[in-house]
Amino acid sequence: MIRLYISEPTPTFTAGLILPLNMDQGRYLTSVMRKGAGDHVSVFNGREGEWTAEIAEAGKKLVVLRLLEQTREQPQGRGPVLAVALIKRSPLEYIIEKATELGASRIQLLMTRRTQSDHVKLERLKIIAQEAAEQTERLDVPEILAPIKLDTFLAAPDVEAIVFGDEDSTHEGDERRTQPLLEVLSTLTGKRAAILIGPEGGFDDHERQTLRAMENVYPVNLGPRILRADTAAISALTLYQAALGDWK
Repeated sequence: MIRLYISEPTPTFTAGLILPLNMDQGRYLTSVMRKGAGDHVSVFNGREGEWTAEIAEAGKKLVVLRLLEQTREQPQGRGPVLAVALIKRSPLEYIIEKATELGASRIQLLMTRRTQSDHVKLERLKIIAQEAAEQTERLDVPEILAPIKLDTFLAAPDVEAIVFGDEDSTHEGDERRTQPLLEVLSTLTGKRAAILIGPEGGFDDHERQTLRAMENVYPVNLGPRILRADTAAISALTLYQAALGDWK
């Protein structure tokens, strides 16, 4: 069944509620998928679970749904937070799509000293996340937050722990050993954690020193090979879900 995410503000989902669709979703149902009045679709809004809805009106300018019944309740768990430096458009879009599939609850975009770009088409990334959620049976869509500087993110994190992939495991005078990610995750049970992924070229020395000096930041390695940013993000999220998330 076709699934649609309702992003516009609506009253609480209840049986009989009438939902006018935005033009893009209405056109998708009637022109692309060839649906008409009386056909059923699934809808979710990230708050009240998933519902079956009937197309009550299928006009050229307006498509209206009527909610019938709830088919799934909204889960209460929260997925991992991904904080990722801006990289080239294609791999960044790939990260957004796969992070959504892997259950990330929020994706914070970052600007670092080696970031190659300070602008991004945020609305396009949100659409990519929405489409990935619709296709993968998620009942919510992760927040995609506008880029902020790394220092700003570190100054006021709303997580209890941050793990970051440190490509350089040798730091003279630093007793903190870079540990395997799974080993670190095993110590974070019950804590809200963020996964921090750097830009192409990695974090510079100043950023590494800043990160390693923070008590709530854990330097980790992702194996013996240097991974691209998109590969590192997907690998880290996979390990997180296996160790602490909804794959257990």
